Amino acid sequence: MQITYALRQRDFYESLIAIRNRKKWVKWGFRIIFSLLVCLTALAVIRSPRAQLSNLPPLFFVVLLWGYLLWGSPWWLARTQFLKQPSAQGNRTASFDSDGVKWQWDGGSSVVEWKTYIHWMESRNEILLCSSPVQCGVVPKRALNPEKLSNLRMLLTQKVGTGLQV
Repeated sequence: MQITYALRQRDFYESLIAIRNRKKWVKWGFRIIFSLLVCLTALAVIRSPRAQLSNLPPLFFVVLLWGYLLWGSPWWLARTQFLKQPSAQGNRTASFDSDGVKWQWDGGSSVVEWKTYIHWMESRNEILLCSSPVQCGVVPKRALNPEKLSNLRMLLTQKVGTGLQV
């Protein structure tokens, strides 16, 4: 099976989020801590007399910092990676067969055997083939028709194992 596609900055962003959220406790931990910080800030604003409002900027700073870590940082990293990697831009092809995956892009190629992949993940818009906990090949679902997507899922399950839904 051969798939031709072009990566977008959004693909990088969504893959970073998927890699971060592959463990449920991390995914929900970020959200719970952010929610608690927002509630504490709101409670502090409501309960503080005007004279003590000067104590709130550090709390606001922590809320903004956590919000940046949750949403802004992955976006900024994805943008930087996409714009500074010429090989990420332009058309690329992934060929899946019984031996492994052959990746081709403008300026290079690689052949990766199935035994190299430790797992695969499926997010709402992408399939990620991971050769380490944080290094994954990205295949956008928009490049696949429903039949190819189904065949790819079956092949990956057969060769790599059950995929993670992120």
